[in-house]
Amino acid sequence: MRYLLILMLLCVVSIVEASPTPDWVLGRGHMEYDSSRYLIGVGFSEKSTVSASESARAELIKSIRVRVNAVNKDYNSSDKSFSEASVSSETDFLLEGSQVKDGWYDEEKEIFYSLVVIERKYVLETLKKMIDFLVTKLELTLRQADTFSNNGDVLKALVYYYDGYVESSKLFPYIQTYKSVIMESDKSTNAYNFNILFKEKIQNIVDNVQLVPISRNVYDEDIQFNVKVVLNGQGIDNFPIKFYSVYKHFTERLSCKKNGCESRVDITKVVNDSGNAYLKAVVDMQTFAKYFTYKLDEKLFQRLDMLNITFKTKVIVAQGQRAKKEREDHYEYMNKSVGEQVRREADNMANVMERELRGIRGNRPIVKYCSADGRYNSCDRPNRSRSRSRRGSSSNGNIDFNIGFGW
Repeated sequence: MRYLLILMLLCVVSIVEASPTPDWVLGRGHMEYDSSRYLIGVGFSEKSTVSASESARAELIKSIRVRVNAVNKDYNSSDKSFSEASVSSETDFLLEGSQVKDGWYDEEKEIFYSLVVIERKYVLETLKKMIDFLVTKLELTLRQADTFSNNGDVLKALVYYYDGYVESSKLFPYIQTYKSVIMESDKSTNAYNFNILFKEKIQNIVDNVQLVPISRNVYDEDIQFNVKVVLNGQGIDNFPIKFYSVYKHFTERLSCKKNGCESRVDITKVVNDSGNAYLKAVVDMQTFAKYFTYKLDEKLFQRLDMLNITFKTKVIVAQGQRAKKEREDHYEYMNKSVGEQVRREADNMANVMERELRGIRGNRPIVKYCSADGRYNSCDRPNRSRSRSRRGSSSNGNIDFNIGFGW
């Protein structure tokens, strides 16, 4: 029995010794997957082989990102155009086509290990398609932007140049990943050249845009301020401008045409208690940013934010204007009050006359006309009429008026 147990232990030891830790787990590569042809990722997990395989794929991508980021940081040290975060997001597609080729379980530590590989040629084919697509798109964007610029449509040219500037930053990690996969140490890249080209185009416009005054006038009741945005002496169309008062809460946003734009405002809206009016015309950066697809790089467009023209003046007529307004308001009130009083008196008079007329109509006397010789049959005799007159009334309650003719 003792010999049997010893034999079983020797078998177990022989099995353990027959399954030593693989070289690929120790980071020495895999004999079947040459590093010149394959990209390799090794992962581990205490849960299962599936979790270990997911870990291996993550390590595969991570190994590439480390090399790409190293080159990316070299460029960022001199030019802040590229974002390291973009590299991390743009290389995830490399997971496509990867395969689990080996695995091992460490019984002592109870850990699963997995080996994931992908052929370099598949990665290069995918990268090449992505790079060609982006380069074609950038070339088209550049031609469109140049056309707008040559035709004097400066704002649209800026929008397209900035689109190209941002898109060229996305191209950078693809090219650097491509170089990393083929194990090329050359750091030169067309993506960097594209980025610089678009940046220079933008700066050439931004550095030469000017905000110039056309006229500044003060009238009896308002102030007129006219400005124009120009590039190399030529007016720019549809450029957003903001007029605002330094002393009061007045703001007006306009789209400036080639021949300029005008703000004409009531003096009372921009003048302070001391009679000072202070207007400013600036680039409306809030509206300007809405034209663009991507969020603006503040440093790249900083100069536009600093452009301004001021109009500061002493408004002598300010007090006179306020007095005039007060007088006009008073006259309007008085005219309204007098008009209402006249209408009330007229209505009262009309009511009085109406009541009197109704009284007259209700007790109207009968007037009889007769001659002295009694030719009108409707008249009584003159002496009889006079006797009745003395008594004051007739039998039927009516008053007879005898008017004689031809005495």
